[in-house]
Parts: sequence; C-alpha cells; structure tokens
Amino acid sequence: MDRGAWRRHAWWAGIPGVVAGFGAWAAVADDKTGWTVVSAAAAGVVGGFGPTVADRLAAKREARRRGEDALRVVTSAELPASVAWLLHPGREVVDFLGRGWVLRQLESWATDPDAVAVRLLTGAGGVGKTRLAREFTGRLPGWRCEWIHAGAEEQTAALITSGGVPSRLLVVVDYAETRDRAGVAALVCAAQRATGVRVLLIARGAGLWWETLSAAYPQQAQLLDAVTGRSQVVELPARIEESEPDEIVALAARDFATHLGRPVPAVEARDRPADTPVLRLHAEALLTVLDGKPRHGRYDVLTEVLGHEARYWRFAARRAALLTADDPASDALLRQVVGVAALLGADGPDEVAGLVRRVPALVAAEPERVDRYAVWLADLYPAADGTGLGVVQPDLLAETLAVRVLMDYPAADRARVFTGLTVGQAMRALTVLGRARTHQGDAAALIEVVLGVDVPRMVEAVVRVGVQFPGVFTPGAVRLLADAEIDLGWARWIAELVPRPSMELGRLAVALTTRIVAGFTPDTPPDVQARWMSAHSIRLAEIGRRAEALDASQEAVDIRRELTTTNRDTHLPKLALSLNNHAVRLAEMGRHPEALDASQEAVDIRRELTTTNRDTHLSDLAMSLNNHANRLAEAGQRSDALTTSQEAVNIRRELTTTNRDTHLPDLARSLNNHAVRLAEAGQHTDALTTSQEAVNLYQELTTTNRDAHLPDLATSLTNYAVRLAEAGRHTDALTTSQEAVNIRRELTTTNRDAHLPALASSLWNVGYIGLMAGTVTDEVIALTAEGVRYFDELAAAFPATFEKRRQAARDALDVLHSAAAGTDVNQPLPDTEG
Repeated sequence: MDRGAWRRHAWWAGIPGVVAGFGAWAAVADDKTGWTVVSAAAAGVVGGFGPTVADRLAAKREARRRGEDALRVVTSAELPASVAWLLHPGREVVDFLGRGWVLRQLESWATDPDAVAVRLLTGAGGVGKTRLAREFTGRLPGWRCEWIHAGAEEQTAALITSGGVPSRLLVVVDYAETRDRAGVAALVCAAQRATGVRVLLIARGAGLWWETLSAAYPQQAQLLDAVTGRSQVVELPARIEESEPDEIVALAARDFATHLGRPVPAVEARDRPADTPVLRLHAEALLTVLDGKPRHGRYDVLTEVLGHEARYWRFAARRAALLTADDPASDALLRQVVGVAALLGADGPDEVAGLVRRVPALVAAEPERVDRYAVWLADLYPAADGTGLGVVQPDLLAETLAVRVLMDYPAADRARVFTGLTVGQAMRALTVLGRARTHQGDAAALIEVVLGVDVPRMVEAVVRVGVQFPGVFTPGAVRLLADAEIDLGWARWIAELVPRPSMELGRLAVALTTRIVAGFTPDTPPDVQARWMSAHSIRLAEIGRRAEALDASQEAVDIRRELTTTNRDTHLPKLALSLNNHAVRLAEMGRHPEALDASQEAVDIRRELTTTNRDTHLSDLAMSLNNHANRLAEAGQRSDALTTSQEAVNIRRELTTTNRDTHLPDLARSLNNHAVRLAEAGQHTDALTTSQEAVNLYQELTTTNRDAHLPDLATSLTNYAVRLAEAGRHTDALTTSQEAVNIRRELTTTNRDAHLPALASSLWNVGYIGLMAGTVTDEVIALTAEGVRYFDELAAAFPATFEKRRQAARDALDVLHSAAAGTDVNQPLPDTEG
C-alpha cells in the first residue's frame, strides 16, 4: 500500500489500543515502516483537534500549486530524479485504463462471503498485473488492504490467525512464485480459516510452484488442495480489450506530459501489435514526451528508458562524491554496478559491499571506494521493506539491464560475478535470467554460465526454483553434476530435498543418487548402502531406466536380507520395502514368476509385522497387497488377484478416514487397479463405477500437484476408457481415450524414456475402442499404427518386456485394417493397465 492509500485508512489510528497492531502490520507491509504507522496515528489525533491548522496548510498548498502552474508557462521543467520510477505501478502517473471484466470478477470474489479466500492473478511481465491490483484495492471501500513484503508471509499468517485483524482485510502478495512456498501456503490457510480475509497472489504464471503448493505445507495439504485449484486463477492477457495500442500510447503520453509539465507531444500512428505489453506502450509514451517528438519504433524502448535512467545514476553519484565529471568510463561503471545489483540483490550492508566487488573494475578497489559505491547503491533504489537492497523497477527494466551488462563482459568476468554467491543470490540470479528468457535472447547463454560456476550452490538453487521454469535449469544442472567435484554428504542432503515423484526434477535426483552410490567406500555402513541403492532404484525407474533400476533394487534386497540374519527385528521392515519395490522392477522387465515370488514374500513379512504393530505397518501392507494383486493377475491367478485387490482397497479406505491427505493418492491407485481386476472377473458394472472413482480422485489430486499425479491420471483415464467401451458408451470412451493420449504426449515431451510405453498403450487402446464402437476411421488406424511403431522401438531395446505386446499390437492393427475393409473380425483384447 502506498502512503496516500495509508492515509485514506487513517481513521484506524483513532481507535484506542490499535497502535501496537499497526506496529505489527508495519513489520509485514511493503511500503511502510513503524514510524509511518505512528505518524499516521498522530495525524489522526491532530486532525481531530486542529481544523484551523489544517485549513492554513491547505491554503498554502493551493497557493504553491498556482505559483507552480504559472512558472510552467515560462520555464522548462526539470526531469524527475528517476525516469524509470515514472513507470512503476505504485506511482500511478498514468490513468488506469480498461480491464473492467477482471476488476468486476475480483470485486465479486472479495465481497462474496462464500468465496474461497485466495485468488492468483497471473500474466506475462509488463502486462500490468501490479497496477491492476492497486486499482482493485482502491475500489474496495471499507477494506484494509496490505501489500506484504518478501519473508513476511508466515508472520502475516500468524497475525491473521491471532484474530486481531479487520473484519474486511485484503492481503496482496506480489511475485508470489518467488516467495517461500511454505509461507505462502500458511498465509492462504490462515485466510481461508478466518472470516472476511482475502489473499490476492500475483505471479507471472500458475505453473508447478502453484500446483505443488500443498506439498510445501503438508500439515494443511487437504485445505490447500481445496482452495488452490485452477478455478482460483485469473489470467491477465497482454491486450487491453477496451482500447487499441495507439490510444493507450497517446493517453499515456498526455499523462506523462502533464506530470512533467511538458507539452503533450504528437504520437506516431502505426501498426502496434494488439498484444504488446502495456509497460512497453507506456515506455514508448514516456520516451516520446522526453524526446519531445514522435518516435518511429526503431529502438528497444526498455533500453532507451535505461539510457535516460543513467542520468539519475550520474546525479546520485556526483552527490555521493563518486564522480567529479561525466565521462563514458564512469557511466559504464555505474551501469555495471546497477546491473549486477538487479541480477543478484543483497540482504544487508555486507552483501551490498560484496556485490560492488563483483563488478570486474572494482574487484581490487580500496575499501573506502567500495563503501562509497555501496552507500550510493543502497540509496539509489531503497528496498520497500526497509532492509536489503532495492533495484531498478519495473522488473522488465531490471531483467533487461542485468542481461545487457553481463553480455558486455568477457567470459572470465561473467564467471567472476557468480562466484561465491549465497543461496538467496543464486536463486535470484536464476529467477531473473529465467524470466528474462522470454524477452532477452541472450539470457539462455548466460544461464549456462551461471550453472557452471559453482555447481553445488546452483544445484541447490535449481531444486528450489526449478519448478518455476520447467526444462530451463534442470538439464544443465544434470549435465554438470556428472563431473563436478561435490561432497557426498551434501549430495545426500540435496537428494532428500528433491520431491518425489517429479517430472521436472526427476533426472536431477538420478544424477545425485548416481554420485552417492558411486561414492560408497568399504567403510560405508551396509544399511546406508541399502537405503541409497533403494532410493537410486526408484529414481532410475521414474525416468525410464528400468534395467539399471532392477540391478540397484536387487543389490538393496541382498544387503537387507543379509542384515536380517544378524538383527531381524530392526531390518525386517526395510527388507519388506525392498522386496516390494524389487517385485515391481522385476515385473517391468518381464520377469513375472520372480516378481510374484518377491511380492508374495513382501506381503507375508508385512502381515507378520501388522500382528505386532498394526497402526505402524498397515499402510505398508496395503501397498504390498496392491502390488501383489497385479503380480497375481500377470500370473493368470485372477480370482486371487481380485480378492487381494479388494483387501488393499478396504485398508486404504480405512486409512483415508483418519488422514485423507496422506492416503488419498494410494486409494486412487488401488481403485484404478481394482477396476481392472473387477473387469477381468466379468463384474463390468462394478468395474466402471470403481474406475470412475479413481479418475475423480486423480483429477482432484492433479489440481493441487499436477507434476506428481499427471501420469497416474493418464493411466486411470486409459483404463476408464476401456470400462466405458465395455459398457457400450463408445463416444465417451473415445473422448476419454483421446484425453489420455494427449496427456501422455505431453509427458513424453519432458521424459520420453519414462512415458513412451504408456503412450504406446494409450494409442493401442484408441484402436480397440474404435473397433468396439464401430468407428474404425483413418484417424483411429493412424493412432494405432503410431502405437505399434513405439512398441517396435521398445521391443528392440527391451525384448523380454515388450516383444509380446509388440506382436499383440501388430495383430490389433491388422484387425483394424480388416475392419476398415469390411471384413468380419474378432475383437482384440484391450491393453489395460495396472
């Protein structure tokens, strides 16, 4: 909230006993300090007893305004200190324009007592998200609106939970995707449980950071799952529908000229793209005013604004005794210091001084000179929360400047900028460069430099911010980890931080576990080796490296079996876990008799364990039963498979009654498999109902953690399509089957090895369902043929696993061709999944 908006709420200061509360809010709000709060309270008291004083002050202000208006007629106005600041949404120099549908939607949300407490406003950089949010907060009469600075999310949640907040409170969190996710989650939960509290989050996108928010705050995962779905996302397009770009530029030029006391310039009429971000349109208008003539679109407007901003840097540097005369070398040095600050930021005076020394020309500067640059830099753009270091704004300017400064450096100097960063600075550097990729082509090359300078530090940063930028940082981090010098204790710690499963970070997890198991020594305790071999096996399987996963799984079983010979009570639960996983790995490689034996042993051990401690081991027993049912079905023991599958479902239903968040994914998995077992037993009505329940649960799960549950949703949809076809609902079956194919195509773009077998199965099922529906079209045949090609590829690499399915897929394709030709055929069996 800006200070003007704060004064509009000054009536709060007159309520006895609220000064302490204001002090608490001052600690979390973006644009205020504690003294601002106290002065506002004092102003409320003075305003109540001194109307004469207020009248005299108003008269003086009016006289001053008339004098300034008269002077503008005969003088040319000086530019403001910071030209870039005129573009900042908090200044509101340009009148707000359009966006009526978004404002109405947000106002309806805020005032609806039954609405979910959170909304996420998303849009690309420069489209006006922050300005829209400020306009929105100004349209809520009677509401207290607070903008919360970074790091204050949990403190704000505690204030809300304490109950000492207004009955109508709107909390705004800008750059939400860069905030601590657990803190954001805590804030959302506190608001949802309170009455009359709303949280507006602002971010560039609703990606994995949003979809996995519940995983960052498991103690309230169920509540977060319910309130952070896609229906809570409001996406702001670049185009302002109520106005054309030419009109936006002309009106902004008028407002800038009025603010600066300059003549309103003519604006060139030209073909500006309708989806040009409003920030760029405003920047063009500002430059037109500053230049005093129409522009012709020849240059990048952000770069030109930074050129004007350099005058502010020079002025402030002369005032700080850094410069005695203007010269190109000094200008370049100031620009570099501001650019490095925009890239890395700093959390205190020591980091500001260290940041100055990252500029190549100042590495060896004397301490007194560094101190003067640090003071100059800290004063240049004070941080909104009164701590740390502010940077040039808006964000697109900071990103542009950072990239341009770094690209001007030789390679060695670029690397020096990133040497010895804190984790926070590393995260900021990756965030700035990741965002800049959308409008600065050179940012991608810089990312390669950043990742390679300090691999352990950057890997830690990638684990924390990688989900914001899918496919941007992880591949490079994986490649560099293969040869980097790392501490194995660090590798184990980081590997534990990687969520599981994760489409984005799975390969990074494998790179870490590979280094861990390769680093075993004769002194490494056997139980530690078994633990990490098991983890390595699971991570390998997640990314499709099945043969290696089987080898690692076998080693974990062997170690733990030996350990049970010396201490059975301690190591038996872990042996059961390894056997359970090993059975899955064996089945994936087509070794079904061995898989059945391993699975049966895991079930037997866990049944034994539940007889002594049911609460501890019941969930594990359900896991083994679920998997064992699949192994029994593979062996043709369908009656036993159905009984075992039903037992797993029953246990997991029981577990969800006491802890739904923890056990819901497991219940969904068991229901999906049980539907297959029911269909195999000819119980098609029950199979359809059970399969529908599994799909519903996975759809719920993907709204909160898409990264983790999307593959399982595709599996459940594939099976549900077959169940629909068996029930004669052929149109619905084809639609559902196509949805599964679409999801699996998406998954193969991120990890082809892991998801190609599932895509092939889904494509095969399209053909089967098309045949059942009597709609064997050219498209159905083409999709099935695509599945056959994938099975050919898979069988060549893993003949034991895929040769039988490859031949079945070829036979199915022949049947489809015969059906298309009008020949009577027998329907092929579906390729259902467990």
